[in-house]
Amino acid sequence: MGSLPDLTERSRPHSIRNAARTVSDPHRHRTVITQIPVNTIYKKEWPWRKTKTPVKLPVAPPRGRRESAASSVGAASIRRLITRQPPKLPKPVIRRFMLLCIASGLCSTALLPFTAFAGAEAGAVPLAIMHMVAAIVAPFSPLILQKTGTRIVVTVAHILICILLIAHTIATPLAILLPLYAICGVSLSPMSLALSASATSLAQTAGDEIKRKIALRRALRALRAAQDLGLVCGSLMLGGALVIWPENHSQEIPINMTDTNTTYQYYPSAEEYYSDEDYEERTCGSAGCPGMQFLLGSSLNAMGRRVLVALWATLALLASFLGLFGAASAPAPPPDARSVLRDPRTLLGTPMGLFIGLQQGFIYTSYIKWYGVCVGGWSGAFRALFGAGALQALAAATLSMAAARGRRGALTAGGAAAHASLLLALLRWRAARSDLALPAVAAAAWGACAALWDVLQAGICVGGGGWRGPWSATLAARHTGLALACAARTFLCVKTQLAVLALSLASALASHGTLELRVRRSERHRS
Repeated sequence: MGSLPDLTERSRPHSIRNAARTVSDPHRHRTVITQIPVNTIYKKEWPWRKTKTPVKLPVAPPRGRRESAASSVGAASIRRLITRQPPKLPKPVIRRFMLLCIASGLCSTALLPFTAFAGAEAGAVPLAIMHMVAAIVAPFSPLILQKTGTRIVVTVAHILICILLIAHTIATPLAILLPLYAICGVSLSPMSLALSASATSLAQTAGDEIKRKIALRRALRALRAAQDLGLVCGSLMLGGALVIWPENHSQEIPINMTDTNTTYQYYPSAEEYYSDEDYEERTCGSAGCPGMQFLLGSSLNAMGRRVLVALWATLALLASFLGLFGAASAPAPPPDARSVLRDPRTLLGTPMGLFIGLQQGFIYTSYIKWYGVCVGGWSGAFRALFGAGALQALAAATLSMAAARGRRGALTAGGAAAHASLLLALLRWRAARSDLALPAVAAAAWGACAALWDVLQAGICVGGGGWRGPWSATLAARHTGLALACAARTFLCVKTQLAVLALSLASALASHGTLELRVRRSERHRS
């Protein structure tokens, strides 16, 4: 019988490896091995071994959180907000405001040097009438601006200033000049309010609240710089006219010496005239300086005055055309319905406004006359006026940037110390015996202090809700101070005026400090 097949061997898989077969090879012991160099063995670089190339694996993307459709849209919108550029001011608005600044500078070139020239030489009573009328009209300035518009207010004001200057180029009687001064005063307060309102309108197009505040500070700084540079240019025109049309005065004051036997006249020298210690106490008001200029004195002749005033009138007329194209044609928004008297800026800002007006009127009238014309003629007055305008422009630009960084308290303390020291120096200073450079230096320091007070007060009172009513009250106080200072030029001594300025400075600092504290508290409550 045949045997059965082995089932275990059939189920085993067949091996295909030939090397596992046990087949004898007669030449397996005669294999020749090639010689390998020793250096190759040392370096372990075997010829039959292939070099391994690094395998480059594909870079796997970072595993991130799968965003939903809503989250991806939100992230994209946030990225657009971050990368979006801040909105720029419209170019037509900037162009119109620049024209308005140039118009304001040209008007200051004509009006401010004329105020100093007329107040020191011809008397300050007409100027006092003009500013008193401006103080009366100031509370109604928001209503006038809302009814007429910025363009009409600015253009009419510049035209009236031009007419007033033209009237001084011809032989105009006083009965006509005084009404012209009064009519010109009607337009001064609305013009100042219109310029500030144009600055706030420019700031409204800047974007959010922080950008609006920055734009408002820059706009007010541009207006202030234009006015200060206008004062500098006007004083330079006065200096050029003094060079072209000079009129020297070398006569001295005759004094009648009456004796029982003989009568003769004695002409004292300048040193003898000022040798009396109580000279300033005996000669007050407009008689505080003799009606003549001594050895170094000079003034303008009749032809020079007419040409100079005609040039100022031309600049005022050019300012009216620029204001016509630069001011906004749309009417101003209606005044705020909230009460003006309840606003702390109205009551607490009035003392500082009164002091600003007093010190401006003093520097344009009594200071130019006593510390300028009395010392070295109109050449000395020109140097004082130029120094005040130059340092005032520089200080306004730098101090406004320092005030924007929160250093208002330090600036107030420093300005108070500087202005008080200046007042004390002027009280003890004999102007007739001083060096010719001292009036210009003192006037420059006075201009820096004036710029500081204007920057600090405008930074608080201009802007915010319902600012036009309190600012109109501040303008009324400023023009009242100007009117009182011009009237004091005729009736009071210089020392009395300086004492009144010192008292006004103390009250202004107290009210301004209180207003600063209240503004800071309100800002903290808002935040």
